[in-house]
Amino acid sequence: MAKRICDCENISVVEGIFGELCPGKPFDISNLSLNLVYSEYNVSENSKDDLKKVDSSLTSSLGEGDCHTSKPNSNAIPIKSYTLINANRMEVMIITYGATIVSIKCPDKYGDTADIVLGYEDINSYVDPTLNPFMGCILGRCANRIKDGKFKIKDTDYSLTKNDMFKHHIHGGTDGFGKRLWEAHVEDCSYVVMSYLSDDGEEGYPGALLTTVKFKLTNENRLEISMRATTSKPTVVNLSYGTVFNLAGHDAGEDELRAHKISLNCDRWTFSEFENPLPTGAIRNVGGTIMDLRIPRFLGELLEKVPQDGGFDHNFCVVRSSQPEPCFVARVLHANSGRYIELYSDQPGVHLYTCGRFPPYRLKEESTESSKSSSSAGCECECDCESLSDSQVSIKSNLEYLPGKRGAKYTRFTGFSIQPQNYPDAVNIPHFPCAILRPGQVYYHDLVYKFGVQLGGYA
Repeated sequence: MAKRICDCENISVVEGIFGELCPGKPFDISNLSLNLVYSEYNVSENSKDDLKKVDSSLTSSLGEGDCHTSKPNSNAIPIKSYTLINANRMEVMIITYGATIVSIKCPDKYGDTADIVLGYEDINSYVDPTLNPFMGCILGRCANRIKDGKFKIKDTDYSLTKNDMFKHHIHGGTDGFGKRLWEAHVEDCSYVVMSYLSDDGEEGYPGALLTTVKFKLTNENRLEISMRATTSKPTVVNLSYGTVFNLAGHDAGEDELRAHKISLNCDRWTFSEFENPLPTGAIRNVGGTIMDLRIPRFLGELLEKVPQDGGFDHNFCVVRSSQPEPCFVARVLHANSGRYIELYSDQPGVHLYTCGRFPPYRLKEESTESSKSSSSAGCECECDCESLSDSQVSIKSNLEYLPGKRGAKYTRFTGFSIQPQNYPDAVNIPHFPCAILRPGQVYYHDLVYKFGVQLGGYA
């Protein structure tokens, strides 16, 4: 039963129950295809054990017993929801699973309200790794990728969970912050505060890390997110948010996404080969390239021009002032609805992702005819044997789309995510901004989403 917590300055906070997690093993290893909407995995025979580790990780986090279900269960763990409502009929719902932003509802220039965040209606979908590519959740302990899942602090080497193509570490691992249950409460009537204590060694990271995230919605349609963290040992921290937007409505699809006009306050980008999203360490100017988004450009004019036909999945370098405070990062406008979003952050980089790895993900044609024939020789079944070889297992998603809220079908290029953060793999590249937090220091990231309506056809 939802209850109103407060109503201060026309800002309301309503607490409810989004769903329940029952202790159990929700996924069988035969059906597990972790992160499939993010990457094609070419897994060696020696890496098959990694799948079992992922499965056991899911089991240990939820316990033994029955799968989660809608039936009453005395051992069920409630997933709380907090809905922030302002005087302009704007609503933001956040749940304690992954500190996830489930929905953001705001009116367009005609006064019609729509949910502009891609997501799901039930907790089972958020927990299912085949459906949830970090959708709407906090990204941590380290957002983005760490090469080979390894880094060194002083003279100590650390190995992390490899959950990106089973080669690299991404977004905190298979059981990172976006897959954890957060403690939550309402503070000073209008703030929702969530916290999580990450144990020393979790996902391979050193040090116990206490993280607090504070959410506030203002009557200026600003969603303010303050992230803070302290540690017991030197460790890597880089927090961001994986919220996926479509300003025409979460179910508006690819055509409307292409009608979005985007600009980034970035004059450089961390260069990476287009077939490998990890930065090489080089930082290049955006001028004269497809990466130049300093002047607003329609996404529809850009997506196919990005090499590899995968849209944007790249990190840009924010033009910052000398003041240690949130500065303008990006603006996205959907002219048909009039809705726009502006992002402000105090981080040095911002990652732009246009959901090119949502299903149906266009896999690279890496298999040769010889490997196809050798792998399928003697096989009369109707399986996908032709994509497999004796030394290679290719795990693929059979999903044609992600089944979203209210029957929506999320496919590639149906949303965009703008994630302010440190540079990818900064811990391994000395000239990138420092990603190490030490005892006695406080990590901070202040992120602001500002929503509005543009009534005319202004630039």
